[in-house]
Amino acid sequence: MMKWWAVCKVFASASVICLGTNVGVLAQPCGTGAEDDAGPLYPLPTDGKWGFVGRDGEWRLAPEWRQVRPFSEGFAAVETDAGWGLIDRNGSYVVDPGATDPDRVVIAGEAFALSPFKPMSQGCSAFTPSDGSPHYITAAGETWTPPAFAEREIQDIGSFSDGLAWVRTGDDSVGWIDTEGQMVIDPDFMDGGDFVDGLAPAAINTENRGYIDRSGQLVFPRKFVLREAGRMSQGLAPVRLGPDAGYMDSDGWVFRDVSLPGGDTREIDAVSPFANGRAAVRSNRVSSAPIWIDPEGAVAFDPEAGSRLAICSNSRLPAFTNGLLPLVVGDGINICGNPPDIRYEGPGDPRSGPNRMLWHLPWERDKLVWLDRDGAKVIDATACRRAPGVAALPSETEEGDLAPGAYRMALSGRVEGDVSARRADAPCNRSEFEMDGNQATNAEGPWSLSLTGAATWQGDTVDLSLSLGLPEGIGTGTHEIGATENDESPSAYLWMSVRDAGPNAPRPATYTSEGGGSLTLTRRDQSAITGSVEITFVSRDDPADEITLSAMFNEVPYTAGPEVTLVETTGAVTELDQSMPDDPLINFFTPAKAVETDDGLVLSLGKFGPKLQLSFPTGYSGAFTAGADAPVSITFADAPVSAEGSLERSEDGRLSGEVTAKLGAQDQVDGEGSVTLRFASVPVERGE
Repeated sequence: MMKWWAVCKVFASASVICLGTNVGVLAQPCGTGAEDDAGPLYPLPTDGKWGFVGRDGEWRLAPEWRQVRPFSEGFAAVETDAGWGLIDRNGSYVVDPGATDPDRVVIAGEAFALSPFKPMSQGCSAFTPSDGSPHYITAAGETWTPPAFAEREIQDIGSFSDGLAWVRTGDDSVGWIDTEGQMVIDPDFMDGGDFVDGLAPAAINTENRGYIDRSGQLVFPRKFVLREAGRMSQGLAPVRLGPDAGYMDSDGWVFRDVSLPGGDTREIDAVSPFANGRAAVRSNRVSSAPIWIDPEGAVAFDPEAGSRLAICSNSRLPAFTNGLLPLVVGDGINICGNPPDIRYEGPGDPRSGPNRMLWHLPWERDKLVWLDRDGAKVIDATACRRAPGVAALPSETEEGDLAPGAYRMALSGRVEGDVSARRADAPCNRSEFEMDGNQATNAEGPWSLSLTGAATWQGDTVDLSLSLGLPEGIGTGTHEIGATENDESPSAYLWMSVRDAGPNAPRPATYTSEGGGSLTLTRRDQSAITGSVEITFVSRDDPADEITLSAMFNEVPYTAGPEVTLVETTGAVTELDQSMPDDPLINFFTPAKAVETDDGLVLSLGKFGPKLQLSFPTGYSGAFTAGADAPVSITFADAPVSAEGSLERSEDGRLSGEVTAKLGAQDQVDGEGSVTLRFASVPVERGE
């Protein structure tokens, strides 16, 4: 009798796992999967790497893997250059990378090994390495080889479902084992699938399929006559009988037609199993894209309706995973680009093939989106998101007040919504307080405040953008809102866009301020703005269509840009300024730009025409006198002049200071004179 030793571990669930040296390494580890109480994680690619995000679209596990598969029971398969491994929700390896599967998908000539780890199910992952025998991996990363495997050569194994798992033996036949690892349904079938509610699809040859019970007896139809039979769900079996495709139960056909929104029906041509109450089907139209139906056979949503999304492969029928549907669609203009060459190599894994989800983005213009049960987009691979590990900025203080950099809005009328506290300075937020980039010549304005959010219009969610224009010189206090064409008072625009709308979808109007409301500022300077606003907007299409908006904002930071201010002129320079009423002299000296190399720093005040250009030693700061024999030199319209002033560097590397240049008679200036300029917030670029 063979001697062996064992070490047993008692887990919190009170189950016992024993490690031994014989073939049966673990004693019955499968059958009771652990609940994953944390929120789901979803695969997402960026820049050729895959990671995982939460339902909010923010990174939970940084994109670092070549391939990944969805999480199941708190574990996911990931691939590195070394091969596939198994991670937990923290990204820690339960099984180190190194394994591959004998099956591969080849995309445009590049081979990608399928994951040798099937999804964790009932506490175990079916493991099919290309260089070893199939066995199971537990949540602890331990291996278990069922006793039934000792008597047979095993080609492939399935995940445990309903306490049973299919097994393909060396003679290419399929049977089922239980959680004790015993063969409870003999391998007398050509093919088979997962058990659900006591029933599983099984085939006796390539053309004859049906559904068996846990004893291996045929339950329905009365004979093995189905051409196709998929995993059951919600009591419905996706099948094909002769030319007909649809859904059956033990009493026969439930439905073979899709009920369209207008009341018409259309025959089903291709089916898939239900998941989360939705199933992908295709109708009998030529080259039709899949749609998703409910268990009654009615259309739940059509992603391509109204040209909203363009599905990149009509043959694929993805299923809901962790409550959301992964779908590869066209990016930008909803065109996927040229289809790549995709083929499959290996013995044939039931998870692969042209009708399965392809966990790659091989089209020229594509992206991965995740949709909810109504077909609304929840996660978009191309959307902006915080870098991994970057915490969200608080929008409110502990007392419930607006935090610095935060704002909130409320709307009523044709558009309704309450935009909860958000941060204008949070990553990816387009809200900002800035000076007009084309007129950054005076620190007094013009300024603009942009706030974004979401509201409801005609029952649809719309993204909204409030743009508030501030006139030159506006200070603290209360100011009346004016019409958009009035440059002397604050004014505003309100834009909205419907999410996932096709080119012909109805869209809300653009709204403008027409003189109703007020703006109260308690702070407005070159660093931030604080205040509140009440505005009545009017549609540009219908004067009777009004929206009332209120907003509060606290220290929304200023997006600093290079600023140049004309302080003083003398002599011929003053005469030149007065002679150009339609082309202010300040335009000679904007925009400002600074470039620093190992040879020195060049500050240019102006880009075209007679600009001032100062050259400083590298790293220079402080007072200066510029001239022919000084370490600092200056030119006006490329001619040497003299000047004096100061140069300061901020902690973030921006330049500020003042310069008074003495100009002599030349083409641009008729006589002697001077110009004094103040500059601020000029970023320093690194040159070669």
